[in-house]
Amino acid sequence: MWLGERYEVSQNTAWLFRRKVQQYLRSSGRHPLTGVVHVDEFEIGTPKKGKQGRAATDEKVRVVMALEVRGGTVGNAYARVIEDFSAKSLKGIFDCHISQKAEVRTDGWRGYSPLKRIYTRLTQEDSDKGANFPQIHIQIRNLKNWLRGVHSYCDRENVQDYLDEYFYRFNRRGHRTSMIDRLFERFLASKSPTFKEIQLFAT
Repeated sequence: MWLGERYEVSQNTAWLFRRKVQQYLRSSGRHPLTGVVHVDEFEIGTPKKGKQGRAATDEKVRVVMALEVRGGTVGNAYARVIEDFSAKSLKGIFDCHISQKAEVRTDGWRGYSPLKRIYTRLTQEDSDKGANFPQIHIQIRNLKNWLRGVHSYCDRENVQDYLDEYFYRFNRRGHRTSMIDRLFERFLASKSPTFKEIQLFAT
């Protein structure tokens, strides 16, 4: 709505432009997380009465996040929408975004246990309601606040694109002056997606 009002175009035109931009914010997958990496799973959506935790309604979107932890600071991070909290679903973010040499730490959720065969430096410990993984819980909270505060709402099939946008910004927070230049480079090097292609990507 803001883009439409600012540039005097229809809301649909502004929406399509924004969605096209989001297509260029996807990670190339060429820069896996290294060092100490914390991984945690969570859900995005409005809680339903009597349906809390992992048994929650399918109206929520399940997500897994991986974050580099460097002492008291954090490095890069990525997040992916997942079907469920099984090892098969969780493995996706490991394959795409985490080096096999990384020292991965997760909570005690059983879905991570089978991944130790591949990621031999993966260790698990009790989360203690997030106390043992404070950095990643802060970033999960920041992500949720961004979605609620800036966008208010997005369809579940588009959540991954919003995650890609968030972490494109997050991973370049120390390079703000070149962030837009790199985005234009992606624009110029690629074919602009059509509305139908954007719908296909979302599904």
